[in-house]
Amino acid sequence: LMLISAPLAAATSVAHEKDRRTFMLLLMTDLSDVEIVLGKLTASLLQVVTLLAATAPVFFLCMLLGGVSPRQVLDILGVTAAAGLVAGSLGLLVALWRDRTFQSLALTVLLVVLSQAIVEAIGYVLPDLRVFGVPLATTLDPYRVAIAVLTQDHVEIRQLARPSVIFMLVSLALAATLIVMGVVRLRAWNPDRDAPRERRAGDEDAEQVGALVEDVEVAGPAPVGATTGSGGGSGFSPIRTDPLAHRVDSEAAEATGATTGLHVPRRTHRRVVKPLGPYRRPWGDYPILWRELRTRAYGTKPLIIKGAYVLAFALGVAIFRSLSRGLEVPLATGLALIPVALGILSLVLVNTQGVTALTSERDSGALDLLLVTELTPRQFIFSKLFGVLYNTKEMILPPIGLAVWFAITGVLTVESALFAIVDFLLLCHFAAMLGLHAAITYTNSRTAVAHSLGTICFLMVGILTCAGLIILSDREFGRQLVSFLIFIGAGSVALFGSLGAKNPSRAIALVSLLTPFWTFYCVIGLLNGDLLAAFLVSAGTYGFALLAMLVPAVSDFDIALGRTGSIQG
Repeated sequence: LMLISAPLAAATSVAHEKDRRTFMLLLMTDLSDVEIVLGKLTASLLQVVTLLAATAPVFFLCMLLGGVSPRQVLDILGVTAAAGLVAGSLGLLVALWRDRTFQSLALTVLLVVLSQAIVEAIGYVLPDLRVFGVPLATTLDPYRVAIAVLTQDHVEIRQLARPSVIFMLVSLALAATLIVMGVVRLRAWNPDRDAPRERRAGDEDAEQVGALVEDVEVAGPAPVGATTGSGGGSGFSPIRTDPLAHRVDSEAAEATGATTGLHVPRRTHRRVVKPLGPYRRPWGDYPILWRELRTRAYGTKPLIIKGAYVLAFALGVAIFRSLSRGLEVPLATGLALIPVALGILSLVLVNTQGVTALTSERDSGALDLLLVTELTPRQFIFSKLFGVLYNTKEMILPPIGLAVWFAITGVLTVESALFAIVDFLLLCHFAAMLGLHAAITYTNSRTAVAHSLGTICFLMVGILTCAGLIILSDREFGRQLVSFLIFIGAGSVALFGSLGAKNPSRAIALVSLLTPFWTFYCVIGLLNGDLLAAFLVSAGTYGFALLAMLVPAVSDFDIALGRTGSIQG
């Protein structure tokens, strides 16, 4: 949770101000670069640190059960805080570098995933490389450090050069390096270079409206008393209220030969205006879809995000292939988590694109232009939805291709691959619509991003983790029923509070109540090999959830287009 919440909080705090053009005002103050960077990092991580401090008493309660020392609890808290500091520094650095909210959030998530994958690759390739007697991969991986802390005996805990201390020192060094990079490059990256380019493009478009026909005559030295017109020269002339006196002074100066020594060109302008052309309506009734697909509505450098995702996906596939050699059914082992994690990563990126597709326009004021148009809610919502899916096609197609490759090589049956592809496409639509729903519901961009990503992580990661913990424990499920019901019940209440904050309909209530439970059922069904039941339940559950969010957005004109004061923010 710390590796997810800390970087996203830091990246959102800067990206939100960049969208609202208030970060430029911050750079114009008397604050130094160090104060700006450290201030933004501290403010963004304050809420995360508060949550960590609130969970500290729960960790100390474990001491009452026996077998847990106070130093182990302190080590776990220190490792968690150090991991959050590094992740937050990384998110802040990416947000200072990139200009768009989606680029900042997507790159932050991808870099966190890539860093973890690279650390695991280092541990696999160089298992004997050690730092102060601790494996190198352990000093860079918070998960391995947490396991090492839990499995240490009392003698190892008293040692100074233990894995937790080394990890905290390495994390502090990495965080300091990232902060220094942000301080050094703050003025070079901000203000961005896209703003002058946009102004130049606007000037060129303005010049194309009319053609200027100029007759330029370079005169001799300007006489004393002569003034320059608006079309030539950069000098300043005194203001004269009497035109006759001005003409007399000019003629007297020319007669005496007194000049200023400046050569002033005299220009005569004649504007030839082009006739107005026919009104152009791109793509008929869906101009927003044309903008989403044919313009750079989400930044000028999307290849960086796509390249980072392709790299992470290729690294995951390479690890899966190297570890699955010699296994008859690799998906029946723990290696199945690798393709599942790649699919969840795609859903998180699609959800991020969906929520920022609306929040960025609202923060920049572009959403206000829709208030004076004749767009219908259907045109707006469907254009945004399919625009999000089109712009994230590079994150959607690789998992589908992986499922096809599994079917060709015999890792999956054709029927199972078909179920996986259909379910994944449905989940992509659900993730995109969930982002739009959160952006419509919450006017504050940071709140919308937090609710959207929190919901998708709870449904995809939280329930999967809950199922894994239940399976790993050796006790009967009946003994864990209370904890399971608390997790599912609390998650359902929180899900209803998130999805139904503005429009608490019965459909949203039903989705909030059933989705966590049926998602857990699908996970258990997949583990038991009941693919058809998992496919039918997941398709029905998330299909109904998609319609529960889509139908009100399409039907309610004010909420969909932001014609109410609450949506404008």
